[in-house]
Amino acid sequence: MNLSLKSLKQYGSLIKFSHTLFALPFAGIAFVLAFLKTHDKSPIEWLILSFLILISMVLARSAAMGFNRIVDRDIDAKNQRTVDREIPAGKISIRSAGLFVVLSSIGFCFVSWWINSMAFALSFPTLFILLGYSLAKRFTWLCHWVLGFSIGLAPLATWVAIRQEIVLEPLLWTFGLAFNLAGFDILYALQDQEFDRKEGLFSVPSKFGRNSSLWIAAINHVLCIVLLFAAGIVSGLGPVFLLFLLITSYYLFQEHKIARGAGENIFPPKFYQIHSYISLILFGGLLADRFFFLVLLGS
Repeated sequence: MNLSLKSLKQYGSLIKFSHTLFALPFAGIAFVLAFLKTHDKSPIEWLILSFLILISMVLARSAAMGFNRIVDRDIDAKNQRTVDREIPAGKISIRSAGLFVVLSSIGFCFVSWWINSMAFALSFPTLFILLGYSLAKRFTWLCHWVLGFSIGLAPLATWVAIRQEIVLEPLLWTFGLAFNLAGFDILYALQDQEFDRKEGLFSVPSKFGRNSSLWIAAINHVLCIVLLFAAGIVSGLGPVFLLFLLITSYYLFQEHKIARGAGENIFPPKFYQIHSYISLILFGGLLADRFFFLVLLGS
């Protein structure tokens, strides 16, 4: 692979590296909560663990997005919205992209091994889920929930990396985020409704139509708020976090408003910007709540 600056930018675009940064607050939520419950690590151990978790997230997403671009290359070449992506545009060869995916996958498993034995054991099914999304839309309209769960695994994976356990608390955060992302992906798929039908691809919009899809996405986001509310209660968070959760609900409403108003047109950049705010708002709400209660109230 050519490792020039231009090439690095192309690979960053291939995997939408900027979106990896938007996913970090999801892991940050679990990290802070697990940190507050764990008292047997030194500052150096926390620093090393933080670095390993960050690297594993980047490698996992790189493998998933790279694989997605490879298997979707023919579809992307036919879709006017995606024809300029790196592989169909000839900017990155299939061979180079394949090597990139293999190295990212091996790197993810290797870093997981360094974290702990449970993280290493779970890295293989996690990788299977992450890569599986790219094929799911060829078989089932449930693909949106496969995507939501695969990305929503970030809190649970972070918890496992720190606490080496699977309990209710991180599961609620994971499923809350999964429904958030599934709802977003259903709205996103509205842009390709007719294309998916023509190509025989499965999605909620291609199967149920626009109006039903808008309602299904809304139901997913209601479930998201309910689950995140429950996660906040189980995690011992108070009214400060609930205020931020209310703000999150407002942004989800705005997301739906834009999707409904766009009609058959391509969604404006504001739609994606709002989605990126949600994870930051939730993470900020967690930090604000813990600061208020742990520092100001001394509890």
